Amino acid sequence: MSQVPSISASPTDFETIFGTALEAYKERTNKDIASHPLAVQLQSCDSPNAILAILRAQVQAFDRSQSADEKLTKWLDPTVNVLYAFSGILGEGVGLTFPPAKAIFAGIGVLLQAIKDVRASQSALVDLFSCMEYFFKRLEKYVGVRPTAAMTDIIVNIMVDVLSILGMVTKEVRRGRTKKYLKKLVGRKDIEDALQRLDRLTQEEARMAAAEALMITCGIDDKMDGVDERIQSVDMKVEGIDDRVRSVDNKVGSVTQGVKESGVAIQQVINQVSNLNRNELRKDLRKWIAPPDPSVNYNTASDAHHEGTAAWCTKGSTFADWKASGSLLWVHGKPGCGKSILSSAVIRDIKSISNAGSAFLAYFYFDFKDNAKQDTRALLSSLLVQLSDQSDIFCDALFSLYSAHKQGSEQPTNDSLSQCLKHMLTTARPAPIYLVLDALDECPYGSGLPSPREKLLDLLDDLVKLRHPGLRLYVTSRPEFDIRTALEPLATQQVSLHNESGQMRDINNYVTDVVRSDRRMKRWRDEEKDMVIEKLAERADGMFRWVYCQLEVLRYCFPTDVRRVLEELPKSLDETYERILKEINNATREHSYRLLQCLTVAARPLLVEELAELLTIDLNAGGIPKYNTNWRWEDQEEAVLSACSSLVTVVIDNGSRVVQFSHFSVKEFLTSDRLASCTEEVSRFHIPTEPSHMILAQACLGALLYLDGHTEDEDDNIGLSMLRWGMWKYT
Repeated sequence: MSQVPSISASPTDFETIFGTALEAYKERTNKDIASHPLAVQLQSCDSPNAILAILRAQVQAFDRSQSADEKLTKWLDPTVNVLYAFSGILGEGVGLTFPPAKAIFAGIGVLLQAIKDVRASQSALVDLFSCMEYFFKRLEKYVGVRPTAAMTDIIVNIMVDVLSILGMVTKEVRRGRTKKYLKKLVGRKDIEDALQRLDRLTQEEARMAAAEALMITCGIDDKMDGVDERIQSVDMKVEGIDDRVRSVDNKVGSVTQGVKESGVAIQQVINQVSNLNRNELRKDLRKWIAPPDPSVNYNTASDAHHEGTAAWCTKGSTFADWKASGSLLWVHGKPGCGKSILSSAVIRDIKSISNAGSAFLAYFYFDFKDNAKQDTRALLSSLLVQLSDQSDIFCDALFSLYSAHKQGSEQPTNDSLSQCLKHMLTTARPAPIYLVLDALDECPYGSGLPSPREKLLDLLDDLVKLRHPGLRLYVTSRPEFDIRTALEPLATQQVSLHNESGQMRDINNYVTDVVRSDRRMKRWRDEEKDMVIEKLAERADGMFRWVYCQLEVLRYCFPTDVRRVLEELPKSLDETYERILKEINNATREHSYRLLQCLTVAARPLLVEELAELLTIDLNAGGIPKYNTNWRWEDQEEAVLSACSSLVTVVIDNGSRVVQFSHFSVKEFLTSDRLASCTEEVSRFHIPTEPSHMILAQACLGALLYLDGHTEDEDDNIGLSMLRWGMWKYT
């Protein structure tokens, strides 16, 4: 099969380049686009509206029950307008009987005709057009401004590649590959390769724009030098003639001022173009390195922060000394003592400095609930992107890494990411760089030599040994042996929350505020309220999580039962979780256990509607899992929370409701040998990994078997949610 040439051409070669592209399109689709009936109609069009009318007619031929027609129309309008305006600037009359822009319009029309009977692919086509939209937005910058010859070469190649992609997709549709099984066009190797080539061309266009802007600046400087030379010549010629000298000086001054004003105006344009290009570059770098988003954890911890707590830390002498002198501050404590909430308070405090431009800040939360936030690579990618967003120097350092990996076509090693971070730290201007790392113990001490946690501790050791005067590292964890052994020699300051008097005051204030403001507890007498405040503050042992669990139970007590319940309070988190498990209703115990199993082995955070689908599958149906539409709960969040009690919670993640264990210690307890050795009443909730994966596999099988016998049209909501839930684990 002939290929579209990948060359940079002069304008005289446009006919050859695009002629080859048209031949390649014909070979793929068996359609001569220039003689196609749609092309004949488009050839006579003299306005964007006329072109849109022809293309919209193809969209309107779709089944009206589909929403794809609206999405396609939304994409077509700006695309046609940009390409039509640009075709005039490009000067399409270069000898082609059928110009580039109208060839693309015809290619779109042919594709729409081919796909209108393949309903499963209409949404896939929308996805593909959305990916291509970015490249047309880049062209829009040049509407009204004629590009240089070099820039025109790049843009013509972009248009050629767009036509090539249209030909590939039309070929696949005509061969019927998208009719039943192929749900996605984006992701196929040939189409993905073409999209990546478009991305590279766009990057080349961005660099060319920056280079041309620099040339303009240099040109202004040269003209200013010429003006200075003329001034000197005039001064010499009119020496001794005062009146004429003053007149010439005034005129020269006026010219100089005009040039300066023009220079300022052009510099403003250059700055705007530069900022636009750098912002686009940052988007590309983020897409390439694909970091997880720690702001989700920060927001969750901030929402759980009780007003007035953590002030002992952010306003204390230890914290002030650390901000002044740098190095590493290690905050450690047992499970449930509020380390993540304390980290959110520290981040919020440093943000005020960073937003004022006096410091740089990057942070990361290791997260047992999310596999994407459990290793050194996740940490490094997140820190690099956060820092590059705050400084052009940092952005350039990350771009150098991008360029060294074939403009992002290859992924960097962990060592490359680490070296890039160290380079940023050593080349930064003299301003503090704060790195806040929460919950190191949630980086697993799993298999591998070295293990993920050992790699993380080695990285911290390397960063501290840089001895960078502006680096301030703040880390939190449990005081586990391996972490303690690594961090104690490195930390210049330590805080043990177990022994911290400020922590005890915060717990006392928290309990007091809840007891005196809770709607249910307000009915108690002052005697009961004071008793609860005293006993919980006394027994908390620094654990906010333990206090929270006890308050959850106490708030439902009648005043007459408060004293008895306080006397029966569990002494530890383990005992607290045992009591919660005992109170799960016998009638729902099997469903509760299955939900906890799937949440434990989930490869990523699960949406409420994804986890709740488990309640609709009969796993005891004689060997083959059965899906029963009548078992679906109307309120799926209520279904999950009522089954799992306070062991789980629902949080908002990027606008979606996500189910997670209410604390790291919950999952740890459910999978621990401690639970397995408890009484039979609660040990039945012990969750071994392999049987849990089996339950999940059976549920996936039930989902797939259901979809095999039903179309999405019969029950679109069920079909989509089941497919999403059933396939996320094993694809």
